[in-house]
Amino acid sequence: NKNNILPIKPSTKKIFVTGPTATSVEVLLGNYYGFNDRMVTLLEGITGRIPEGMGMEYHSGAMLKHPREIKETWAPAMGQTSDLAIVCAGNSSFLEGEEGESLLSPQNGDRSSISLPASQANYIKELAIHGVKIVLVLTGGSPIALGEIEDMVDAVVFIWYPGMEGGRAVADVLFGDTSPSGKLPLTFPKSLDQLPAFDDYSMNRRTYRYTTEEPLYPFGFGLSYSRFEYADLRLDQQSIKAGEILPVEVTVRNAGNQRAAEVVQFYLSDLKASTVVPLHHLIGFERVTLEAEESRVIRFSVTPDMMSFYNDDGKLTLEPGEFKLEIGGGSPGKRGQELGAPSPVIAFFEVK
Repeated sequence: NKNNILPIKPSTKKIFVTGPTATSVEVLLGNYYGFNDRMVTLLEGITGRIPEGMGMEYHSGAMLKHPREIKETWAPAMGQTSDLAIVCAGNSSFLEGEEGESLLSPQNGDRSSISLPASQANYIKELAIHGVKIVLVLTGGSPIALGEIEDMVDAVVFIWYPGMEGGRAVADVLFGDTSPSGKLPLTFPKSLDQLPAFDDYSMNRRTYRYTTEEPLYPFGFGLSYSRFEYADLRLDQQSIKAGEILPVEVTVRNAGNQRAAEVVQFYLSDLKASTVVPLHHLIGFERVTLEAEESRVIRFSVTPDMMSFYNDDGKLTLEPGEFKLEIGGGSPGKRGQELGAPSPVIAFFEVK
């Protein structure tokens, strides 16, 4: 969210809504769905929320997958004359999903690439070249690698397949009626090069627990319109006996100027294991909603099971040694903090 372009300010004079998914019902449904008679597309949701006096224009701009057949469109000029463009792009059930359903997928719903289709990527680049400020609203059910597009856009909102009220929900976030608080349940790699081969069944480089690659967006990452600070991590003991529970507490503060929710995440690393174990793994999380400037103490217990691992014989094992506990708003690593996640707090303890 560069320069806090979101939420859309009341002083904004005009916005430009564009992209191949803006009017799509398919991106609301995804791959598993029921039916109803009130499907609110992204364009409809934004149209219903835009305040009186703020102008809006719309142009699809690009096709979902195929190149457009005209060389020039009105879209760049519409973007240039607007304060910002909301570009609705990404995947739909046409491109990914169940075999037999994804009509535009040569791999029967699988994906041989995790990049945006060229038609969409080229359109975003066209807008960026014309100096348009871009808020990229992405739909999809799996990671999307943005490549150079990441540096061309001013904000990214990943909305998955948001359901019947998706358009209104997205509008609530874009206009600041609610502060986003979602966290990624998986890692978004920068490219397929960061992933192991499909037929490689080792855990090396696989998932946030074993990879040393810097991702596009890390597991557990997600920003808010507010800012959160972590402090005063306290362990009940610095050394415990095997089988004991370790109570901990941490203070989380909403350092922003509006009410918002944060997902406090607890990660544990076994630093002295006798076999290959995760670099770190999520052992718990708690969602907390705080008013502006409010602080709250979060209490958590690290149990023996959380300190254990399955050895090479498949037996759950708890070994003595040193452990690292890291608590923050995302998985350990510098990438999340570079993107604006709060600095975590860290403590070490010993199991005897």
